[in-house]
Amino acid sequence: MYRRRRRSSYRMLVWVLLAIGAFWIWNVWSSRSGGAEHSEPYEAVRNFWAHESLGDFGSSWELFHSQMKERFSKDSYIQRRAHVFMQDFGANTFEYEIGREELLPTWRMSEEQPQLENVYRIPVTLRYDNSYFGQFEIRQVCYVAKEAEQWTILWAYQPFYK
Repeated sequence: MYRRRRRSSYRMLVWVLLAIGAFWIWNVWSSRSGGAEHSEPYEAVRNFWAHESLGDFGSSWELFHSQMKERFSKDSYIQRRAHVFMQDFGANTFEYEIGREELLPTWRMSEEQPQLENVYRIPVTLRYDNSYFGQFEIRQVCYVAKEAEQWTILWAYQPFYK
C-alpha cells in the first residue's frame, strides 16, 4: 500500500511539472508571435490610429513626418478628417487592424519629395460598423520613417500605375 501511494505521488508530481512546462512554453510562444512586444515603427502606427479612432486628429497629426506636415496644416487636417469621417461617413469611431511590417531600403512619399531610407511599410485596415453607408472597410498603407529620433507617419502620394 505504501508503494502505491508513493507511485501515485510521483505520477502527480510528473503531471504537475508537465502542466507547468506546457504553460511556460505556450506563454513564451504566444508572446513572440504577435503578443506583447512590437517594433517601434509598429507602435508608431498603433498610436496614430488609436488617436484617429477616437477622433483625436490633433494628436495624430503630431505623429506625422515633416513632409506630411508640409502637406497639411494642423487646423486643416483636423477639419478635413472630422468632416470626412464624422460628417460624411456618419461614423464617430472605427476599429482598426495593423498588418505586418515590411522594411523598404528606400522610399519616397511623392515624386517631388526626397527619398527616405529604411522606411517601414505597414498596412492598416479600418472597419466601420455604424455609418451612413453601412459596414465597410478601408485599407490604407502607412509608411514609418525615423525623423529626429522619433518614428513618424507618412502616406504615399505617388501614382499606383505609371
